[in-house]
Amino acid sequence: MAETKTKQKKPTDDRTSRWNRLLEELRKLDGSYDLVRLLQHLLRLVQKVGPDVAAGIFLLDEETRTIQGQVTDLFDRNLNMGEGALLTALRNPASFMISNLPNPEASPVAADSDRSQILVPFRASPRVRGALILRSSQTDAFSPEDGQALSEFALNASALIENALIRQKLLRVGDEEVEQDIVMAQEIMARLIPQKPPQIAGFDVASIHMPAKFVGGDLLDFIVLSDDHYGILVADASGNGIPAALLMTGFRALFRGLIQNDFSMRSVFRKANQQLAESTAPHQFVSAFYAALDPITYRLIYVNGGHVPPLLYRPSHHPARRLDVGGPVLGVVFFSDGLSEAESASGKVFDERRILQVVDKHKDDSAENICAVLQSSAAKFTGYKLRDDLTICVLKFT
Repeated sequence: MAETKTKQKKPTDDRTSRWNRLLEELRKLDGSYDLVRLLQHLLRLVQKVGPDVAAGIFLLDEETRTIQGQVTDLFDRNLNMGEGALLTALRNPASFMISNLPNPEASPVAADSDRSQILVPFRASPRVRGALILRSSQTDAFSPEDGQALSEFALNASALIENALIRQKLLRVGDEEVEQDIVMAQEIMARLIPQKPPQIAGFDVASIHMPAKFVGGDLLDFIVLSDDHYGILVADASGNGIPAALLMTGFRALFRGLIQNDFSMRSVFRKANQQLAESTAPHQFVSAFYAALDPITYRLIYVNGGHVPPLLYRPSHHPARRLDVGGPVLGVVFFSDGLSEAESASGKVFDERRILQVVDKHKDDSAENICAVLQSSAAKFTGYKLRDDLTICVLKFT
């Protein structure tokens, strides 16, 4: 099956936007699905957005050399035919591959109605790779913009798939108690992360949180303070997975208890540091950035406890700078090192310069879109491989 060399048709706005909708739908899912139900649900999302497209999701376990897959009703049900496409995708380092399918009379690879295909490989876990395969009855039906949107969808879906794989492994060994503990940890962390940012007059606020594993050690929290002020906390516990999540759960409770007592920010951080030092192992730590926003004066008062400094971006003041002195707030981007230390295959990092390039290019966009573009740009930079928890918050003056 040769990759199409012909020039792709220019995508319509409808086509591009419909695949971007997949991310909106995906964010509504939680981590409670078993593997089969999750794959089926992911395909239902694809069909919801593109009912005219046949789709399949296939997983290759490199340890057992077994293939598992789920397909939509429109897709050729013979999984052996899916294997060829899957292996083609997994052998290619590209984030997506677009091709026109051979004439069905000359080859049994596609059903009579299939004329074009897009393959989107992804890695669901260190030992499990997968591919999302979409087919259309139209020739040249898929564009590079479609590939980018579907790659982002596959990246986000892979985190859910990894969670389901871990649960499946636990169930195989019959440890239902451990599996229940994991589900409870997921539910606890899901409740800690705000489902939506606060509505603040004069500001546009948006955020993204993506754990690298089934649960993570990043924290984003919005706190309503006295005098109509708002607190914003971004923190990162050492490591990831359940140990980091447990540490972060304790830190959040500790921090909220201290900040509600009207201690000064410095006192809160000093007291939090003392209690963490007394109650955690030497290799455990939490970095945190906290700021209190006065929406009347547009001022942000903040303190940093070893966290990645947020970036203050003002179009009329170049260059943008780290939040190391006070001043009126126009646009602030908070993030964890899952963004600023996202690493490419060649060892380069998605550093402040790259972050600011994205922000500058999209400075007129909504805060929600700036968050989404930062996440997708970092994902593309790393080859769609999330190695650390990722948290982004954009606070934009409107």
